[in-house]
Amino acid sequence: MSDIAAALRCSTEAETLALGERIGTRVQPGDLILLSGQLGAGKTVLVRGIAAGMGIDPTLVRSPTFVLHHVYRADPKVLHHLDLYRLGPSADIRLLDIDEMLESGGVVVVEWGEHAGREQDASASISIDIDDDGSRVISPPPGASLRLAGAWTDHGPL
Repeated sequence: MSDIAAALRCSTEAETLALGERIGTRVQPGDLILLSGQLGAGKTVLVRGIAAGMGIDPTLVRSPTFVLHHVYRADPKVLHHLDLYRLGPSADIRLLDIDEMLESGGVVVVEWGEHAGREQDASASISIDIDDDGSRVISPPPGASLRLAGAWTDHGPL
Protein backbone atom coordinates (compact mmCIF):
# COMPACT_ATOMS: atom_id res chain seq x y z
CA MET A 1 0.00 0.00 0.00
CA SER A 2 1.18 3.50 -0.71
CA ASP A 3 0.18 7.07 -0.01
CA ILE A 4 2.36 8.53 -2.78
CA ALA A 5 -0.35 9.11 -5.36
CA ALA A 6 -1.81 12.60 -5.42
CA ALA A 7 -5.08 13.76 -6.92
CA LEU A 8 -5.05 14.56 -10.63
CA ARG A 9 -6.83 17.48 -12.22
CA CYS A 10 -8.53 16.47 -15.47
CA SER A 11 -9.64 19.53 -17.44
CA THR A 12 -11.18 17.57 -20.31
CA GLU A 13 -13.14 14.37 -20.84
CA ALA A 14 -10.15 13.05 -22.81
CA GLU A 15 -7.93 13.46 -19.75
CA THR A 16 -10.44 11.57 -17.59
CA LEU A 17 -10.59 8.80 -20.22
CA ALA A 18 -6.77 8.63 -20.29
CA LEU A 19 -6.59 8.23 -16.50
CA GLY A 20 -9.26 5.54 -16.68
CA GLU A 21 -7.33 3.76 -19.41
CA ARG A 22 -4.19 3.75 -17.26
CA ILE A 23 -6.24 2.29 -14.40
CA GLY A 24 -7.69 -0.31 -16.79
CA THR A 25 -4.23 -1.51 -17.82
CA ARG A 26 -3.45 -2.16 -14.14
CA VAL A 27 -6.59 -3.94 -12.94
CA GLN A 28 -6.49 -7.64 -12.20
CA PRO A 29 -9.22 -10.26 -11.97
CA GLY A 30 -11.05 -9.88 -8.67
CA ASP A 31 -10.41 -6.13 -8.29
CA LEU A 32 -13.22 -4.07 -6.76
CA ILE A 33 -13.11 -0.35 -7.55
CA LEU A 34 -15.53 2.03 -5.85
CA LEU A 35 -16.25 5.40 -7.45
CA SER A 36 -17.82 8.35 -5.69
CA GLY A 37 -18.74 11.81 -6.91
CA GLN A 38 -21.79 13.95 -7.50
CA LEU A 39 -24.09 13.54 -10.49
CA GLY A 40 -22.24 14.49 -13.66
CA ALA A 41 -18.80 14.22 -12.06
CA GLY A 42 -17.51 11.82 -14.71
CA LYS A 43 -17.80 8.40 -13.09
CA THR A 44 -19.08 6.73 -16.27
CA VAL A 45 -16.41 8.51 -18.32
CA LEU A 46 -13.76 7.05 -16.02
CA VAL A 47 -15.33 3.59 -16.46
CA ARG A 48 -15.13 4.03 -20.26
CA GLY A 49 -11.41 4.61 -19.85
CA ILE A 50 -11.05 1.58 -17.57
CA ALA A 51 -12.85 -0.52 -20.20
CA ALA A 52 -10.49 0.76 -22.91
CA GLY A 53 -7.49 -0.12 -20.78
CA MET A 54 -8.87 -3.64 -20.39
CA GLY A 55 -9.23 -4.00 -24.17
CA ILE A 56 -13.01 -3.50 -24.13
CA ASP A 57 -14.64 -1.16 -26.65
CA PRO A 58 -15.31 2.00 -24.58
CA THR A 59 -18.19 3.03 -26.87
CA LEU A 60 -20.20 0.15 -25.41
CA VAL A 61 -20.05 1.58 -21.89
CA ARG A 62 -23.26 3.24 -20.74
CA SER A 63 -24.38 4.36 -17.31
CA PRO A 64 -26.23 1.50 -15.60
CA THR A 65 -28.31 3.89 -13.45
CA PHE A 66 -31.64 2.38 -14.49
CA VAL A 67 -30.54 -1.24 -14.94
CA LEU A 68 -28.03 -1.38 -12.04
CA HIS A 69 -25.52 -3.66 -13.81
CA HIS A 70 -23.84 -3.90 -17.20
CA VAL A 71 -21.32 -6.56 -18.19
CA TYR A 72 -18.64 -5.92 -20.81
CA ARG A 73 -16.29 -8.60 -22.15
CA ALA A 74 -13.05 -8.81 -24.09
CA ASP A 75 -12.17 -12.47 -23.60
CA PRO A 76 -10.91 -13.45 -21.16
CA LYS A 77 -11.47 -10.13 -19.36
CA VAL A 78 -14.84 -9.26 -17.82
CA LEU A 79 -15.85 -5.84 -16.48
CA HIS A 80 -18.92 -5.58 -14.25
CA HIS A 81 -20.19 -1.99 -14.10
CA LEU A 82 -22.69 -1.27 -11.33
CA ASP A 83 -24.48 1.94 -10.36
CA LEU A 84 -26.04 2.16 -6.90
CA TYR A 85 -27.44 5.70 -7.21
CA ARG A 86 -31.09 4.61 -7.38
CA LEU A 87 -30.67 2.15 -4.51
CA GLY A 88 -29.33 4.74 -2.08
CA PRO A 89 -27.10 4.41 0.96
CA SER A 90 -29.20 2.00 3.01
CA ALA A 91 -30.03 -0.53 0.29
CA ASP A 92 -29.43 -4.23 0.76
CA ILE A 93 -27.20 -5.04 -2.21
CA ARG A 94 -26.65 -8.74 -1.44
CA LEU A 95 -28.87 -9.69 -4.38
CA LEU A 96 -26.31 -8.15 -6.77
CA ASP A 97 -23.80 -10.78 -5.53
CA ILE A 98 -20.65 -8.72 -5.93
CA ASP A 99 -18.71 -11.54 -4.26
CA GLU A 100 -19.61 -13.95 -7.07
CA MET A 101 -18.55 -11.38 -9.68
CA LEU A 102 -15.18 -11.02 -7.96
CA GLU A 103 -14.69 -14.75 -7.35
CA SER A 104 -15.42 -15.51 -11.01
CA GLY A 105 -12.44 -13.34 -11.96
CA GLY A 106 -14.30 -10.24 -13.03
CA VAL A 107 -13.27 -6.67 -12.37
CA VAL A 108 -16.10 -4.84 -10.60
CA VAL A 109 -16.47 -1.05 -10.79
CA VAL A 110 -19.25 0.47 -8.70
CA GLU A 111 -20.55 3.98 -9.27
CA TRP A 112 -21.87 5.50 -6.05
CA GLY A 113 -19.57 2.98 -4.40
CA GLU A 114 -20.06 4.56 -1.00
CA HIS A 115 -23.51 2.89 -1.01
CA ALA A 116 -21.93 -0.56 -1.31
CA GLY A 117 -20.47 -0.71 2.20
CA ARG A 118 -17.44 -2.53 0.76
CA GLU A 119 -14.64 -0.02 1.38
CA GLN A 120 -12.61 -2.59 3.32
CA ASP A 121 -12.71 -5.00 0.34
CA ALA A 122 -11.98 -2.47 -2.37
CA SER A 123 -8.76 -2.44 -4.36
CA ALA A 124 -9.37 1.30 -4.79
CA SER A 125 -11.94 3.87 -3.70
CA ILE A 126 -11.71 6.75 -6.14
CA SER A 127 -13.38 10.10 -5.57
CA ILE A 128 -14.18 12.55 -8.35
CA ASP A 129 -14.82 16.16 -7.42
CA ILE A 130 -15.81 19.02 -9.71
CA ASP A 131 -13.65 22.09 -9.15
CA ASP A 132 -14.91 25.66 -9.55
CA ASP A 133 -13.44 25.83 -13.07
CA GLY A 134 -15.29 22.65 -14.11
CA SER A 135 -12.24 20.41 -14.11
CA ARG A 136 -12.41 17.06 -12.36
CA VAL A 137 -10.15 16.36 -9.43
CA ILE A 138 -9.76 12.60 -9.26
CA SER A 139 -8.25 11.17 -6.11
CA PRO A 140 -7.09 7.69 -5.25
CA PRO A 141 -7.58 6.73 -1.62
CA PRO A 142 -4.74 6.89 0.87
CA GLY A 143 -3.27 3.42 0.92
CA ALA A 144 -4.13 2.55 -2.69
CA SER A 145 -2.11 -0.40 -3.97
CA LEU A 146 1.07 0.59 -5.78
CA ARG A 147 -0.23 -1.32 -8.80
CA LEU A 148 -3.31 0.92 -9.13
CA ALA A 149 -1.74 4.10 -7.73
CA GLY A 150 0.68 3.90 -10.65
CA ALA A 151 -2.13 5.22 -12.85
CA TRP A 152 -1.78 8.54 -11.01
CA THR A 153 2.03 8.59 -11.01
CA ASP A 154 2.58 7.32 -14.56
CA HIS A 155 4.30 9.93 -16.70
CA GLY A 156 2.37 8.94 -19.83
CA PRO A 157 0.05 11.38 -21.56
CA LEU A 158 -2.98 12.60 -19.67
